[in-house]
Amino acid sequence: MSHRQRDIVARRLRDLDRMRRYLGYSAQRMRQGGIAAIEPRMLNDAEAEILAAFRIRFAEYQERLGKLLKAIALEEGVALVGMADVLAFAEKARIIDSAEDWKEPRDVRNAIAHEYEEDAATIKALIALMLDLVGTLERIHERAAAYCAEKLAVPPAPTFGATP
Repeated sequence: MSHRQRDIVARRLRDLDRMRRYLGYSAQRMRQGGIAAIEPRMLNDAEAEILAAFRIRFAEYQERLGKLLKAIALEEGVALVGMADVLAFAEKARIIDSAEDWKEPRDVRNAIAHEYEEDAATIKALIALMLDLVGTLERIHERAAAYCAEKLAVPPAPTFGATP
């Protein structure tokens, strides 16, 4: 592994660890407040702020996971044309069970961004699904970190899994 590529993978793992803690905090606030069960237009300012933070953190975490998967694939010498190649590698490496593990959270995130406040029932269902998909993203993160430690000799960030 080149020193530069090792640094990129290690930095992405550190960033993801921090982002995971932030997302976990926002998901916990979403659950405690029952915010996913409330129609978005009925949220008070504090609830709307919690939802906004959750949505942003979910999107950033999911996007950065994709960048980590790409960095790992590049390090492993995979010829990449698009994200399908990254996902095929990640599935073969058992970081994901299927491409849907990464695509579903991305699709939900995109659907919320495009549908926001147009159809309350759809948005409410998408937000609840997004909350459910946090565990899928965390599992991808855990598997990617384990892969990096085992195959690339890049240890996980020292605070992995800590709460804020």
